[in-house]
Amino acid sequence: MNRIILKDCEALFNEKTMDWSRIKNAAILVTGACGMLPAYMIWMMIYLNEYHNYHIKILALCRNAKRASVVFGEYAERDYFELLLTDVTEPFQADGPVDYVIHAASTSCSQYFGTDPVGVIMPNTQGTFHTLELARKKRAKGYLYFSSSEIYGRIDKEFIEEKDCGYLDSMELRSCYGESKRLGENLCKAYSHQYGLHAVVVRPAQTYGPTMNLERDTRVHSGFVSNILNHEPLLLKSDGLSSRNFCYLYDGVFGYFKALLDGEAGEAYNVSNPESKIAICDLAEILVKAFPERKIEIAYANHNNVYLENPYKKQSTISVEKLKALGWTPRISLEEGFRRTVASFMEEKK
Repeated sequence: MNRIILKDCEALFNEKTMDWSRIKNAAILVTGACGMLPAYMIWMMIYLNEYHNYHIKILALCRNAKRASVVFGEYAERDYFELLLTDVTEPFQADGPVDYVIHAASTSCSQYFGTDPVGVIMPNTQGTFHTLELARKKRAKGYLYFSSSEIYGRIDKEFIEEKDCGYLDSMELRSCYGESKRLGENLCKAYSHQYGLHAVVVRPAQTYGPTMNLERDTRVHSGFVSNILNHEPLLLKSDGLSSRNFCYLYDGVFGYFKALLDGEAGEAYNVSNPESKIAICDLAEILVKAFPERKIEIAYANHNNVYLENPYKKQSTISVEKLKALGWTPRISLEEGFRRTVASFMEEKK
């Protein structure tokens, strides 16, 4: 466990509004285990096991054992860590009890919206059905579904709350992501209502941190981190005027666990940092100043037709008051978050 992740986990453990003892001795199944967001949740569980003897059984569902070995290293060989190699879009089984299910398997990188839209849709729909069925049959204490702030679509409102719903064109190819996430949310609501399953939805903003996959993730903030590490100009694939709501993984993981353990069944919670809403071009300027020793500049490039730019440039500020009411609050500033992210990748290179 690298220094940055360990520091984050230690601070998370000491958050006064989190009762981590509620997952002690629990069996927790996580889909998309090698993805950026679920991987950080798993790192928190590993920390609880390694440093506080929580004896959490981690059931990590993914499709590639080699990737899991890269992401989790020696910890993937621990007795408490079980790797389930399967595709979540197909029915699957898990031996033994399952106390919590975290369904985070999804393709969120926009380059796939144009090249593999069916592959984007299926984990959010069929994958959600299969994991909800598993949670129902196992009588799980809780189920957490990872949705997205993209479900809001085009909406003319300064602050977006969870009850808001904007326009999405179902016949627009890029809507494969937002529309399928919407259906996944409704499945969670249906299972909560019909079967009494404690299913909760989180809607993460653009999230970044040490577990980003810089080789596969072509989103602009991942590209910026890669540029910084390689002493390259910060490359913008558009005019940079699109504004986005960002969130560092510390605040994200804090919010995800908070929603899972304290959220209301059948409800959705935004997870973002309102202080980190920014236009992409302004983010680039901040990063240039944050890493003066790298002597980086900003460059613009024409994107190819594989990249489907989000047409909703000026995103509203995402309200997090509903999650704050559970005792959560974002801690990490935009500049500090990117400093930690870069420092983590630099440590991994050593």
